[in-house]
Amino acid sequence: MQKEYIAEVLMKINPIVRQYNKNVVKLHTGIDSAKANELSLIDSVHFLRHVWGSCLAWGNQSIDYIGRSVQELSHFLTSFATEEEIHDPHAFSEKLDKYSGSKRITPSSENNVTKLTESLQKFSSVRIKTAALIMRILCLDSNFFEIDRDQLIPPLDRVNYRMCRQLFGEKFVLRDFGKEKASYGVKETRNFANLGILVLGKGRILIDNLWFIGHFYHDRRKDVKKTCEMRKGAIVVEYPVLKDLLNRLPESCPFLKYGCKRQ
Repeated sequence: MQKEYIAEVLMKINPIVRQYNKNVVKLHTGIDSAKANELSLIDSVHFLRHVWGSCLAWGNQSIDYIGRSVQELSHFLTSFATEEEIHDPHAFSEKLDKYSGSKRITPSSENNVTKLTESLQKFSSVRIKTAALIMRILCLDSNFFEIDRDQLIPPLDRVNYRMCRQLFGEKFVLRDFGKEKASYGVKETRNFANLGILVLGKGRILIDNLWFIGHFYHDRRKDVKKTCEMRKGAIVVEYPVLKDLLNRLPESCPFLKYGCKRQ
């Protein structure tokens, strides 16, 4: 499939994906993500803790590991004295430089956004996918941090992996991402970001919209017909965050008209 078609689909569905993610944020934090940069210091800590814990839970972390990581984050956040400071990505990054954490992390880039993202891995149970997901929520699906969104790193997970395999082929994903696995490292994630640039130019983070399409239109279960229709089960399970989007969701996979066939 030509990259122009892929870019067209990703951009067309982006408003729905952004609203879906904002709905998810509000469900888990109780806070309107559009007002995240207006929060008091106490509410900012609350927001961060809930976003953090949710991202770890989506990565199938155990409750004990989630608790330990959130506890470390909470201890780190006590170093912030004002809401202005906690919402300043430069101040946040400088404090992370001084924070030892449970892991030693040497960021691979002087780019401020990449450096801040990779430094989040200092906390227990946070690897690059979770760190990238946290940053996406804080900077794209909310305005907790005001940063250059074009520099955000798209999180690579199994859903995005399988979508890339279907759209770009087995040889491509094996070369850039290796075999399918539970989690991917910095190198594979960087390759996913480079794919975002190849397909979209600026705004590479939107390659992550593949996750939405994969999650809601593709499924590997044997008891589901191999079609690209909207998954009814997903609607039922996620109705609280989908109810205001149902009349905007396509009935079938947005790639279908370009020849998409679920494998």
